[in-house]
Amino acid sequence: MIKESTYSRAYAACEAFFAETGQVPTIDAIKPLIGVNSPSTISTAIKDWKSALSQAVRKDQGIDPGVPKGLLDALSGLWEQALAEAKHSLKEKDEALQAKQTALDADVAALATETARVQQWVAITEQKFLEEICYLKKEISRLAAESMASLEQVDHFRTAATAAEKENAVLSEEIRQEKEKFRRIESQYDKEHDWALKRIEEEKDSHRQKTQNEMNRLQSETTRSKQAAELLQAKVDLLVKQADVNRNRIIELERSLADEKLKLAGLTLNEARLQNKLNAKEERIRSLVNKANKKGYS
Repeated sequence: MIKESTYSRAYAACEAFFAETGQVPTIDAIKPLIGVNSPSTISTAIKDWKSALSQAVRKDQGIDPGVPKGLLDALSGLWEQALAEAKHSLKEKDEALQAKQTALDADVAALATETARVQQWVAITEQKFLEEICYLKKEISRLAAESMASLEQVDHFRTAATAAEKENAVLSEEIRQEKEKFRRIESQYDKEHDWALKRIEEEKDSHRQKTQNEMNRLQSETTRSKQAAELLQAKVDLLVKQADVNRNRIIELERSLADEKLKLAGLTLNEARLQNKLNAKEERIRSLVNKANKKGYS
């Protein structure tokens, strides 16, 4: 019972092996398929399968079953020779396709490596650009804050200068009034004693000197305030120009980053095209193998 079961499995394995490979089964080929080490039973199954195959071939080709055995054996040998030649041709084609497949796999692997390298470089470059953009944005914020502070100082000095000008105007008016007062005093005391006149002159000179000194001091302070305001305005202008330069730098970096992303998209498209070619090659291989199997059956 065990022998019969092994024989049936061996016979079925012969059919499956021939259908899959197009090759004539052998004991070594059938043993691993059925998992039983029984050379005599497997050999009997192979002989019976070959005989059945010869009968099927003779029947399909219209050969009379009464043909002498020698002729049938010759026909069987020719059939096996034809199968061997077909197998050799198929093997050569398969090896050629395998070589092309290997070359294509190498191209795909090289492209994948290059794509990974470019992606890594783009990631590093993108990170570098982002860090520089972040730094420049912080620098712009800092410069903007300094500009605001400088503008506030300019406004402060302008206010101080305006206040000084107003104070100078008030002092000028006081001087004018004092001069008018002196003129009245001068007119009133023209006939007074020489000593009184001299005293009045001295007081007038003293007051005039003090007033002049005060005017000079206020004018000096006004000049310094204007100069400080001009210096701060120049600094503000410089900071604005520097902010414009940094802004232009950010625009250039963002444009460069967009170009790198476009290159990566091109590489991804090329990889997809190579994958399509690889799929077409595999489909062609399967088609050739199917045709070879069909020829083996026929």
